[in-house]
Amino acid sequence: MTSEAKEPRVGAAAGLCAMVSWCFQAPQPDVTSDDDAVYMTRQQQQLSQRSLSLFRSDSASSSAAEPQVELAGYQEPPRWVKDTVADVCAVCDGGFDLFNRRHHCRGCGRVCCAKCASQSDRVVKFGFLTPVRLCTPCAAQAARENEFYETHLPLLEAGEVLNKHGLLRKRAVQFRFIRSKSILQYQRIDMELRQFHGDIKAISLDMITSVREAALDKENPSLGFVIVAGDEEHRFDAPTALKRTQWVQAIRCARDVRNALIASEREKRARLLAQENDEIKKMADTMRRLEDRKASFHEDRLRKRAERRESLRAKYSVSSATSAS
Repeated sequence: MTSEAKEPRVGAAAGLCAMVSWCFQAPQPDVTSDDDAVYMTRQQQQLSQRSLSLFRSDSASSSAAEPQVELAGYQEPPRWVKDTVADVCAVCDGGFDLFNRRHHCRGCGRVCCAKCASQSDRVVKFGFLTPVRLCTPCAAQAARENEFYETHLPLLEAGEVLNKHGLLRKRAVQFRFIRSKSILQYQRIDMELRQFHGDIKAISLDMITSVREAALDKENPSLGFVIVAGDEEHRFDAPTALKRTQWVQAIRCARDVRNALIASEREKRARLLAQENDEIKKMADTMRRLEDRKASFHEDRLRKRAERRESLRAKYSVSSATSAS
C-alpha cells in the first residue's frame, strides 16, 4: 500500500479519535477514584443552589442589596452531578429517555440534554485549553471570560508602574488589581530607592463608569488614560502606548466580566426565590387539602353517627322525645 493511500485513513482515524475524546471526556485525573469525590449528590446539589444566596444579610432593604460576587481566579473544575439524581435537563427541564440522553457540562457539572449541551469552547479558568462540552449558559460565560483570564488578568495582577497626574505634578505609583477585593489600588513609589510612600489609594471596580484613552501630557499624548469612578477622575500615564491600550482594555474587560457575574447571580437568586416560593405554595396547598379532608372525614363521621342513631330508633320504635327524656 502506498503512502498516498495511507494518509486518508490516518486523517480519518485522527478525526474519529478527536470526536470520541470530545464526546466522552473522562473526569479530571487529579481527583480521587471515589464517586463522592467526582460527583455531587442530590443534597450537595441543593446545598450548592442554596449557596447562590449571595445578598448581604445585614442590608436595610432587600431591594437595595447587591450580590457579593468575587472575580474567581484559576480554579479546579466543578464536580459532576450524578446521573441517577438528574431526572430532567438542568437547562430546559426536558425529561431523559432512551433517545434524549444525559450529558455533563464541563463548566458547571450539571446534567443536560444533547441540545442544551451541544456547544464547546475552552474554559481557561478551569485549565481547559482545548474545547470541551458546555451547556448554553456556560458557553456564553466562557466566551466572555476566556480573554479575561488568558490575557487581561495576568496583566492586572502583575501590576505596572504608572505616572499619576495630581493637581500640580505627576508622581510614580505602583498600580495593580486586587482580585479578592475587586479594587484597583495604587501607592506612590520612589523609583530610585524602590520604596513605597504614602497611603494606599483604591478604586472600586463597581464604581468605575468609564475608562478611556486621553491626551494628558502635551509631550507624550499617546500615554494617558482616565478612569472615571463616581464623581472622581483618576488620570494616569502608561510607560508606552501599547501598555496604555492593554490597561484600558484590561480594566474594561474586568468591569464587564464582573457586571455579567453580578447579573448572573441576580438571575440565579431570582430563580432560587421563585423555586422556594413554589415549594411554600405547594406545602400550603397540601396543608389546605389535608385540612379539607380532615373536615370532610369529621362531617362524614357525624353524619354516619346520626344515621345509625336514627336506624336504632326506628328498629326499637323509640321516638326522639323519649330518647331525649
